[in-house]
Amino acid sequence: FDSQQIAATAEYDVKVSTKGADLFLDTKSLAIQEIAVDGTVVADWTLEDGIEGKDHLGRRLVIPLASAAELDKCKVSITYTTSSDPVQCTAAQWLPPAQTAGKVHPYLFTQCQAIHARSLVPCQDLPGAKFTYDATVTVPSWATAVMSALPGEEQKVHRGKKSKNGSGGGSKVFHFRQPVPIPSYLLALAVGDLAGHDVSPRCRIYTEPSVLDAAAFEFSQTEDFLKAAEDLTGIEYPWTRYDLLVLPPSFPYGGMENPCLTFVTPTLLAGDKSLADVVAHEIAHSWTGNLITNKTWGHFWLNEGWTTWLQRKIMSHQRVCSDPKIGSGIYGLDALGGWKHLQDDIALHSEEDTVMVLTLGDGDPDDSYSSVPYEKGFNLLHALEGLVGEDAFLEFTKAYIRKFKYSTITSEEFRAFYADHFKGKAEESKASTFDWDEWLYKPGMPPASYDPNFDRSLAEDAEQLASGWLEFDAGKITAAPGIGEDIASWSTAQRTWFLDVLLSATEDRSMPLSPKTIGALDKTYGFSEQNNAEVLFRFLMLAVLTASPESDVLDITTRFITTQGRMKYVRPLYRALRDSSSKSKALAISTFLANADFYHPIASKMLANDLSTGGSKANRGDKTKKLLLVGAVVAAAVGIGMVLIRGKKR
Repeated sequence: FDSQQIAATAEYDVKVSTKGADLFLDTKSLAIQEIAVDGTVVADWTLEDGIEGKDHLGRRLVIPLASAAELDKCKVSITYTTSSDPVQCTAAQWLPPAQTAGKVHPYLFTQCQAIHARSLVPCQDLPGAKFTYDATVTVPSWATAVMSALPGEEQKVHRGKKSKNGSGGGSKVFHFRQPVPIPSYLLALAVGDLAGHDVSPRCRIYTEPSVLDAAAFEFSQTEDFLKAAEDLTGIEYPWTRYDLLVLPPSFPYGGMENPCLTFVTPTLLAGDKSLADVVAHEIAHSWTGNLITNKTWGHFWLNEGWTTWLQRKIMSHQRVCSDPKIGSGIYGLDALGGWKHLQDDIALHSEEDTVMVLTLGDGDPDDSYSSVPYEKGFNLLHALEGLVGEDAFLEFTKAYIRKFKYSTITSEEFRAFYADHFKGKAEESKASTFDWDEWLYKPGMPPASYDPNFDRSLAEDAEQLASGWLEFDAGKITAAPGIGEDIASWSTAQRTWFLDVLLSATEDRSMPLSPKTIGALDKTYGFSEQNNAEVLFRFLMLAVLTASPESDVLDITTRFITTQGRMKYVRPLYRALRDSSSKSKALAISTFLANADFYHPIASKMLANDLSTGGSKANRGDKTKKLLLVGAVVAAAVGIGMVLIRGKKR
């Protein structure tokens, strides 16, 4: 932890198909000490030069296998150390004690999606290559290690000298096994002062001790989500254990579907289980994404579109939904919110990033990340379901998972399987009318001919109330149209839809709500004091555009974007500050530079890019971007000081 590095030896069982072949592995800023083939140290390995302007690719490691003892297989071991530079080791975030809940011990977690695993371990860092793994991890005696694998026995090791960070000497060893093949982006490790609580025989919640009770309450429905997914997919949960790790607040995503151990953000801890649908999403990935994986990142929608569809089916399933009569309304309301998110991202991104099948080449997949694979992908599946009917599509879903489990898939293979599945069935004629080319290869929103026909029964009250507030904002009525009790009984999804309707209206008319309306909304409903991150985020998106420099809104906004690092929230709010006024833009840049060490390296890169953009899709502001990235590196160096190394930071 003192040097912020991992020292490791990675050993590979390699099948050799051609005599004298070379093994090619992706690496990024790994300090390689030794490579051996079948126990014999080899010296003729090479690290190829990186490609100019493609730092995200790192360098290819080439290992000749001519010295292998057997013709068809060998063992390759690589001893190396990860970089201590967060700009280079983009998979790892090392947190000082001050950035944890307990404030006593440091913390490490990794995030390998999309192509960051190469900065953690030499590997074939693409979703089309899967592997099983075993791991032995040595950590300080105070720490617990968890991985995207089944845990084995914990061993205590000798006492040692007290570390520089004052956290005590000695060490412990943890063992892990992942018997199901996974792609490199699902490799995950976290080390910290962790406690666990079982919510079912196969589900444990891990988090820092002070957060454990809240997390165990929030995610107590996890087993119900699993059982609903098993019902819907027709296949028993294939990963044995489903554990959850609630990470410190700088985690850049809502959740990460690491097998056996989902990572989630603490922003889900709303106190009422209302944001647990993120866990349902990550559980859905256990089948769609982890078990069946997009062959390349260009077909990412097959991971995320399917998972979003399955998540909404889980949340409206009778095992989860307290009132089966409103299941369709729950599905429809969440889909409406997704449609709004899709509209926002399509307006924000370049055309080439809004097609379903992306042409990424050797670009960084992170740069194309948006809600398009999630929501446009979901709507494609919803459209297919609408053609053949809900029952027939559910049977297709089960057949799809049976056919492609443990493998990878492309959009073309999926298209062919859909046609083959319905061939000779009553639904064949309807299934054959689907316009695959328009959905998969044309940019923008789904085809104009597509009518999703979502159930709006739970959206109507929110839409009606929003209409009244818009009339108040336009001066058509003089009194605020609501009282706090209006929404007291609403679900979080209904409250967020109310705010989404207001956001959509202001975007359509290109005019934000007036400060008077913002003040009345907050006085009536107390949005600025919300503990629910989804509600607070949307209110701030409404309020920040007209906030005066002395307004409490800006203080609340900067506090919100510097106490959690979830990109879903921080990126739009930084962009809103950037676009609202020159003073707000200056505030956004100074806030980012002052807090760059808090954000995960992936988030820092994306925020720097956002703040260098002048609001249009084309203007990328390369000079400003470089200045922001340099500033972020300097700030991170000030803020920060398999075996986790002790010693002086290099």
